Amino acid sequence: MKPSASAGVVRSLRNRLLGFFRRYQLSDQTFLIIVAVIVGFLGGLGSIFFEWMIEFGQHFFFDIFPRLVGNPKWLVIIIPAFGAVFLAPLIYFFPVEAKSDGVPATMQAVALKGGIIKVRTFITRMLASAITLGSGGSAGKEGPIIQIGASIGSAVGQFFKVSGERMRVLVGCGAAAGLAAIFNAPIAGVLFALEVVLGEFNLHSFSPIVISSVVATAVSRAWLVDGAALKLPPYELFSYWEIGFYAILGIAAGVVSVCFTKALHGAEKLFERHAPVKTHWQPILGGLVVGMIGFVFPQILGCAYTPILEAIQGNFLWHTLLALLGLKIIATAFTLGSGGSGGILYPCLFMGAALGGILGYAFNILAPGIAPAAGGYALVGMGAVLGAAVQAPMAAIMMGFELTSSYSVILPLMTACVLATVVHRRLMHHSIYTQALIDRGIDISAGREMGILTTLTVGDVMIRQVPKIPGNLPYKEVLRLCLKGQGNYLYTTDERDNLEGVISFQDLKEFVYDDQLQNLVYARDLANRDVVYVTPDETLASSLNKFSYIDMEELPVVVRNDGNPRLEGIITRSELMRIYRKEMLKRVMIGQ
Repeated sequence: MKPSASAGVVRSLRNRLLGFFRRYQLSDQTFLIIVAVIVGFLGGLGSIFFEWMIEFGQHFFFDIFPRLVGNPKWLVIIIPAFGAVFLAPLIYFFPVEAKSDGVPATMQAVALKGGIIKVRTFITRMLASAITLGSGGSAGKEGPIIQIGASIGSAVGQFFKVSGERMRVLVGCGAAAGLAAIFNAPIAGVLFALEVVLGEFNLHSFSPIVISSVVATAVSRAWLVDGAALKLPPYELFSYWEIGFYAILGIAAGVVSVCFTKALHGAEKLFERHAPVKTHWQPILGGLVVGMIGFVFPQILGCAYTPILEAIQGNFLWHTLLALLGLKIIATAFTLGSGGSGGILYPCLFMGAALGGILGYAFNILAPGIAPAAGGYALVGMGAVLGAAVQAPMAAIMMGFELTSSYSVILPLMTACVLATVVHRRLMHHSIYTQALIDRGIDISAGREMGILTTLTVGDVMIRQVPKIPGNLPYKEVLRLCLKGQGNYLYTTDERDNLEGVISFQDLKEFVYDDQLQNLVYARDLANRDVVYVTPDETLASSLNKFSYIDMEELPVVVRNDGNPRLEGIITRSELMRIYRKEMLKRVMIGQ
């Protein structure tokens, strides 16, 4: 079929579906929910197919290939490098889609490109990750399936030609669907999509993402017999005194997450600057390092959940767990740093289980009556390292709850995850995902590219016409000015234009029906003197941060004059966001 004919079929199908939606006068939210069901269903199918591809890769590299060459014992050393040979063409032709973890690229697409993800990302990421993981690369399948699901959501959005805000929601739906299906954890999928991919919580996106996550989980359970979940044993809190031990675990998990983040990005820079071969051959070098480690400790190869379960069940000695913890960091750093395709969620779970097992042994020796078993610490450690590394404690807490189906795990998880997240934030300031973008010159926070906002100042966009009134203006005059529509806020100043306070229409309501008070109240009595303000030389990023913790649509702009804040203008939230969208569009158009 010719491309034009194919495009015509797609256009005809889209017009028919949109005509159906218009005929029944569906609301915006209803339309989003229907499309979210489609994204969830396709995301669930995508996760199933991805699982099958990984299984086929493992069968080929660890069963068929060894039989063909006589199955020598040392063969495991070269299998990850051999797999990287198949990966090289994908990296050569599609370097952006085939390398490393796909979640940062998804976050970038949401923040900078309106959620537009190339359709080829779906196939390229699936093939590259199946090769890397199937040949024993030390990474996870959760990161790739998140990007695969997000690309499905973006493709569906592009098919229906939805607006930019709807596209962001559908990308979130796809990301949640992928993670929920692969882990059999729908709530964790929703929270991860909101906390990490979109970077914000709002009611408009919450319902479609929940629907998509539930549908994907149902599809995964139907086809994979309870899905591809990591099945964990029930958790039991033996003593509330253990919470102190879990706090120590949380602090240690925060430190481990920082070490892992620095090791991963250090390896990326090492290969980028000093590798003796071209980019598409670099995964072979990383594969050789992984193979040598896997020859002694085969538990670090691939993404099997067996080592995690053994750590939780206490089947490893503490020194074995310590070795696995350090070697997993190194192996994952070399796998992804060299350009292998995979995610960091599974390695975080592995490291957390190893760390928790080590500390569980220590706590058992110190207080056997309080901490009788190490398995619970391994389980909580998984969530703590994951939550800290990706800076998504809520998703990590709910994932632990869903995987154990035990409510008693919530309190230890909350303690460890929150402390680990705080420690990571204090030591590093960025998550493992946002650090990857920082290294490329992209600063994403709360779903926005903060680099754009840091290049502009308040003085560039401030409005200089301000509704100022003297502090001794009577109440009736203040009310008259408000009713005339002089603005949502009035600013009280002294004779030198120094800011005294701000009055909103809400501040006037308590005096409306009291005629006696009206004659006694002046503007300065109504004004809120605890004013949050900005200065002309502050960046728009700083202003946006101030908007985030006050319920106001505009902020006064002041200049310090002998210690007094002289009112110069105002900056509105709507104008700030208009400038942001304009500058973001410029960056996209010039290909940055």
